Amino acid sequence: MKTNNNVGAYPYLSVIILFAGLGSIVGGLIAELGLLFIFRDADFAQIGYQPLLYVGLLGFIPALLTGIIVAYKNIWRGDHKSLRTTLLVGFVTSAGYMGAITLYLGINSLIEVGVLLAFMIGIGLFGAINSAIAGCIALPKACKSRFDISAKKEDDDYSELSFTKR
Repeated sequence: MKTNNNVGAYPYLSVIILFAGLGSIVGGLIAELGLLFIFRDADFAQIGYQPLLYVGLLGFIPALLTGIIVAYKNIWRGDHKSLRTTLLVGFVTSAGYMGAITLYLGINSLIEVGVLLAFMIGIGLFGAINSAIAGCIALPKACKSRFDISAKKEDDDYSELSFTKR
């Protein structure tokens, strides 16, 4: 955390760990709620924990990559670019990860390329939403005053008050 209002003290490790943990859990919960919304007559016992578990495990690696990139860029929560950046990074890492998995399984025709791109965009949007939610929780707050007391002060040649001169 920030100590002594020093903006240079960025909590890299806690941001990476929180993004990896929260990003995958949030993704699993959103998938579970989405399935419960689609199948309105089903309850949690019928759908089970599988979406929560599978999406959470599949989403761990893109969430970890998003956390590493966000921590590397020193993104703060109150910054005006933080939401946009976490959305973009989450989209790119999720879409790239799912595209790599799908390419590993093999593409045999040109129609499958279009399906792959649509799948990557859908999963990328899902990852962008997850990273935005995780960013609202995991990113450290920015210093509101932007005042860093550790910075070196300029010398203004002050020696004494003018009305106290003799």
